[in-house]
Amino acid sequence: MKLEEVVRNRKSVRAFSPNSVPRETISRVVELARWAPSWGNTQPWEIVVADGPKAKELADAFEAEGKKGATPRPSISMPVNFSGVYKDRYMNLGKNLLAFMGITREDKEARMSHYLNMYRFFGAPAVVYLVIDGDLNEPYSCLDIGSIGTTICYAAMVHGLGTIYLAASMHFPDIVKRVLDIPETKKIVIGIAIGYPEADKLAAVFRSDRAPLDEILRFA
Repeated sequence: MKLEEVVRNRKSVRAFSPNSVPRETISRVVELARWAPSWGNTQPWEIVVADGPKAKELADAFEAEGKKGATPRPSISMPVNFSGVYKDRYMNLGKNLLAFMGITREDKEARMSHYLNMYRFFGAPAVVYLVIDGDLNEPYSCLDIGSIGTTICYAAMVHGLGTIYLAASMHFPDIVKRVLDIPETKKIVIGIAIGYPEADKLAAVFRSDRAPLDEILRFA
Protein backbone atom coordinates (compact mmCIF):
# COMPACT_ATOMS: atom_id res chain seq x y z
CA MET A 1 0.00 0.00 0.00
CA LYS A 2 1.17 3.53 -0.74
CA LEU A 3 1.60 5.94 2.16
CA GLU A 4 -1.22 8.23 1.02
CA GLU A 5 -3.58 5.26 0.75
CA VAL A 6 -2.69 4.11 4.26
CA VAL A 7 -3.13 7.57 5.81
CA ARG A 8 -6.42 8.30 4.06
CA ASN A 9 -7.96 4.91 4.81
CA ARG A 10 -6.93 4.36 8.43
CA LYS A 11 -9.83 4.48 10.85
CA SER A 12 -10.60 3.43 14.41
CA VAL A 13 -12.03 -0.08 14.35
CA ARG A 14 -14.63 -0.96 17.00
CA ALA A 15 -15.49 -4.52 15.96
CA PHE A 16 -12.80 -7.18 15.62
CA SER A 17 -12.78 -10.80 14.52
CA PRO A 18 -11.82 -13.23 17.31
CA ASN A 19 -9.20 -14.73 14.99
CA SER A 20 -5.79 -14.38 16.58
CA VAL A 21 -3.02 -12.33 15.00
CA PRO A 22 0.25 -14.25 14.61
CA ARG A 23 2.95 -12.90 16.89
CA GLU A 24 5.27 -12.80 13.90
CA THR A 25 2.90 -10.35 12.23
CA ILE A 26 2.75 -8.10 15.29
CA SER A 27 6.55 -8.25 15.50
CA ARG A 28 6.80 -7.11 11.88
CA VAL A 29 4.45 -4.22 12.60
CA VAL A 30 6.56 -3.09 15.55
CA GLU A 31 9.80 -3.68 13.63
CA LEU A 32 8.66 -1.03 11.14
CA ALA A 33 7.14 1.30 13.73
CA ARG A 34 10.33 1.44 15.81
CA TRP A 35 11.70 3.86 13.19
CA ALA A 36 9.19 6.49 14.32
CA PRO A 37 10.71 9.84 15.39
CA SER A 38 11.25 10.77 19.04
CA TRP A 39 12.66 13.80 20.86
CA GLY A 40 16.47 13.63 20.86
CA ASN A 41 16.16 10.02 19.63
CA THR A 42 15.34 9.05 23.23
CA GLN A 43 12.97 6.29 22.05
CA PRO A 44 11.26 6.25 25.47
CA TRP A 45 8.77 3.58 24.55
CA GLU A 46 8.46 0.06 25.85
CA ILE A 47 5.97 -2.17 24.10
CA VAL A 48 4.13 -5.01 25.80
CA VAL A 49 1.60 -7.07 23.88
CA ALA A 50 -1.32 -8.84 25.52
CA ASP A 51 -2.75 -11.63 23.37
CA GLY A 52 -4.38 -15.01 23.82
CA PRO A 53 -5.28 -15.81 27.47
CA LYS A 54 -3.65 -12.60 28.72
CA ALA A 55 -5.89 -10.44 26.51
CA LYS A 56 -8.95 -12.32 27.75
CA GLU A 57 -7.85 -11.99 31.37
CA LEU A 58 -7.48 -8.25 30.93
CA ALA A 59 -10.84 -7.94 29.17
CA ASP A 60 -12.61 -9.90 31.91
CA ALA A 61 -11.02 -7.81 34.66
CA PHE A 62 -11.70 -4.50 32.90
CA GLU A 63 -15.31 -5.44 32.18
CA ALA A 64 -15.79 -6.32 35.86
CA GLU A 65 -14.51 -2.86 36.82
CA GLY A 66 -16.85 -1.28 34.30
CA LYS A 67 -19.88 -3.19 35.56
CA LYS A 68 -19.33 -1.99 39.11
CA GLY A 69 -18.87 1.59 37.93
CA ALA A 70 -15.24 1.91 38.97
CA THR A 71 -13.65 5.32 38.47
CA PRO A 72 -10.65 5.26 36.10
CA ARG A 73 -7.28 5.48 37.87
CA PRO A 74 -4.82 6.08 35.00
CA SER A 75 -1.03 6.37 35.26
CA ILE A 76 -0.99 9.65 33.34
CA SER A 77 -3.28 12.67 33.35
CA MET A 78 -6.35 12.34 31.16
CA PRO A 79 -8.25 15.27 29.63
CA VAL A 80 -11.24 16.25 31.74
CA ASN A 81 -12.80 19.30 30.13
CA PHE A 82 -12.99 20.41 26.52
CA SER A 83 -14.47 23.69 25.32
CA GLY A 84 -15.47 25.34 22.07
CA VAL A 85 -14.77 23.48 18.84
CA TYR A 86 -12.86 20.76 20.71
CA LYS A 87 -15.90 19.88 22.79
CA ASP A 88 -18.07 19.97 19.66
CA ARG A 89 -15.81 17.50 17.87
CA TYR A 90 -15.67 15.20 20.89
CA MET A 91 -19.43 15.22 21.42
CA ASN A 92 -20.17 14.79 17.72
CA LEU A 93 -17.96 11.72 17.54
CA GLY A 94 -20.05 9.94 20.16
CA LYS A 95 -23.37 11.06 18.71
CA ASN A 96 -22.43 10.20 15.13
CA LEU A 97 -21.00 6.79 16.08
CA LEU A 98 -24.06 5.70 18.07
CA ALA A 99 -26.41 7.01 15.38
CA PHE A 100 -24.45 5.12 12.71
CA MET A 101 -24.78 1.95 14.79
CA GLY A 102 -28.51 2.55 15.25
CA ILE A 103 -28.27 3.06 19.01
CA THR A 104 -30.75 5.65 20.24
CA ARG A 105 -30.40 7.85 23.32
CA GLU A 106 -33.31 5.97 24.89
CA ASP A 107 -31.72 2.53 24.43
CA LYS A 108 -29.82 2.43 27.70
CA GLU A 109 -29.09 -1.30 27.42
CA ALA A 110 -27.41 -0.93 24.02
CA ARG A 111 -25.45 2.11 25.18
CA MET A 112 -24.19 0.23 28.25
CA SER A 113 -23.28 -2.75 26.09
CA HIS A 114 -21.22 -0.47 23.85
CA TYR A 115 -19.56 1.08 26.93
CA LEU A 116 -18.61 -2.32 28.35
CA ASN A 117 -17.43 -3.46 24.93
CA MET A 118 -14.73 -0.79 25.13
CA TYR A 119 -13.40 -2.60 28.19
CA ARG A 120 -13.34 -5.79 26.15
CA PHE A 121 -11.22 -3.97 23.57
CA PHE A 122 -14.09 -4.32 21.05
CA GLY A 123 -13.28 -8.01 20.75
CA ALA A 124 -9.70 -7.48 19.58
CA PRO A 125 -7.51 -10.57 20.09
CA ALA A 126 -4.53 -8.44 21.11
CA VAL A 127 -3.68 -5.11 22.73
CA VAL A 128 -0.37 -3.35 22.16
CA TYR A 129 0.49 -1.47 25.34
CA LEU A 130 2.86 1.50 25.16
CA VAL A 131 4.73 2.07 28.40
CA ILE A 132 7.26 4.63 29.69
CA ASP A 133 9.55 4.88 32.72
CA GLY A 134 7.85 6.66 35.58
CA ASP A 135 10.61 9.28 35.93
CA LEU A 136 10.48 10.47 32.31
CA ASN A 137 9.14 13.90 31.38
CA GLU A 138 5.52 13.02 30.75
CA PRO A 139 4.50 15.56 28.08
CA TYR A 140 7.48 14.96 25.82
CA SER A 141 7.58 11.21 26.30
CA CYS A 142 3.83 10.97 25.65
CA LEU A 143 4.37 12.96 22.45
CA ASP A 144 6.89 10.31 21.42
CA ILE A 145 4.42 7.57 22.35
CA GLY A 146 1.93 9.19 19.97
CA SER A 147 4.58 9.08 17.28
CA ILE A 148 5.27 5.34 17.50
CA GLY A 149 1.64 4.55 18.27
CA THR A 150 0.39 6.19 15.11
CA THR A 151 3.12 4.47 13.11
CA ILE A 152 1.94 1.14 14.56
CA CYS A 153 -1.59 1.92 13.35
CA TYR A 154 -0.32 2.65 9.84
CA ALA A 155 2.01 -0.36 9.74
CA ALA A 156 -0.82 -2.63 10.87
CA MET A 157 -2.87 -1.70 7.81
CA VAL A 158 -0.20 -3.09 5.52
CA HIS A 159 -0.91 -6.49 7.08
CA GLY A 160 -4.70 -6.19 6.75
CA LEU A 161 -5.13 -5.32 10.42
CA GLY A 162 -7.32 -2.73 12.08
CA THR A 163 -6.50 -0.73 15.19
CA ILE A 164 -7.93 1.74 17.66
CA TYR A 165 -6.26 3.98 20.21
CA LEU A 166 -8.25 2.95 23.27
CA ALA A 167 -8.23 5.19 26.34
CA ALA A 168 -10.32 2.60 28.17
CA SER A 169 -7.37 0.20 27.94
CA MET A 170 -5.36 2.32 30.39
CA HIS A 171 -8.11 3.17 32.88
CA PHE A 172 -6.87 0.53 35.33
CA PRO A 173 -3.07 0.36 35.05
CA ASP A 174 -2.77 -1.67 38.25
CA ILE A 175 -4.60 -4.51 36.50
CA VAL A 176 -2.45 -4.18 33.38
CA LYS A 177 0.75 -4.28 35.43
CA ARG A 178 -0.39 -7.32 37.38
CA VAL A 179 -1.54 -9.34 34.37
CA LEU A 180 1.36 -8.39 32.10
CA ASP A 181 4.06 -8.38 34.79
CA ILE A 182 4.99 -4.72 34.29
CA PRO A 183 7.01 -3.08 37.11
CA GLU A 184 5.29 -0.57 39.37
CA THR A 185 7.86 2.05 38.33
CA LYS A 186 6.41 2.15 34.80
CA LYS A 187 3.53 4.24 33.47
CA ILE A 188 0.90 2.77 31.16
CA VAL A 189 0.33 5.48 28.55
CA ILE A 190 -2.10 3.86 26.10
CA GLY A 191 -3.19 0.57 24.62
CA ILE A 192 -3.87 0.00 20.94
CA ALA A 193 -6.35 -2.77 20.20
CA ILE A 194 -5.24 -4.67 17.10
CA GLY A 195 -6.82 -7.42 15.03
CA TYR A 196 -8.75 -8.25 11.89
CA PRO A 197 -11.80 -5.98 11.42
CA GLU A 198 -15.28 -7.56 11.31
CA ALA A 199 -16.09 -5.94 7.98
CA ASP A 200 -19.80 -6.81 8.18
CA LYS A 201 -20.32 -4.87 11.42
CA LEU A 202 -21.17 -1.17 11.46
CA ALA A 203 -18.74 -0.51 14.31
CA ALA A 204 -15.90 -1.57 12.02
CA VAL A 205 -17.10 0.58 9.12
CA PHE A 206 -17.74 3.92 10.85
CA ARG A 207 -15.17 6.62 10.28
CA SER A 208 -15.05 10.02 11.96
CA ASP A 209 -14.74 13.19 9.91
CA ARG A 210 -11.89 15.71 9.83
CA ALA A 211 -11.80 19.50 9.86
CA PRO A 212 -11.19 21.06 6.42
CA LEU A 213 -7.68 22.20 5.56
CA ASP A 214 -8.46 25.91 5.73
CA GLU A 215 -9.62 25.46 9.32
CA ILE A 216 -6.31 24.07 10.57
CA LEU A 217 -3.63 25.45 8.23
CA ARG A 218 -2.23 28.97 8.12
CA PHE A 219 0.94 30.27 6.47
CA ALA A 220 2.45 33.10 8.54
